[in-house]
Amino acid sequence: MRLAVVILALAAIAVTLVHIRRSEATVRHEIQDLRTAQVSLRRQLWDRQVRAGQLTAPSEVRRRVGEMALDMVDKYQPPPKPAERGPVRTARGR
Repeated sequence: MRLAVVILALAAIAVTLVHIRRSEATVRHEIQDLRTAQVSLRRQLWDRQVRAGQLTAPSEVRRRVGEMALDMVDKYQPPPKPAERGPVRTARGR
């Protein structure tokens, strides 16, 4: 009788170990898939950062402004003066 209990206990332990090892293998596979996806996303991010750097380079901005013929105000041109108005009245000066 004791031998049957020991055999059943060992069988239960063996089944549990097989189940755990299979779960570990599944999780390892999922981790590897996620790491592969992470590398791909990191490469896409780097590519986009390089492209953003290229598009925001001063020479590229000047080229695109000229190409699009945007009527932008020159940086060194003084801003237009506001329209002349009469004297400003305050609540005290009525």
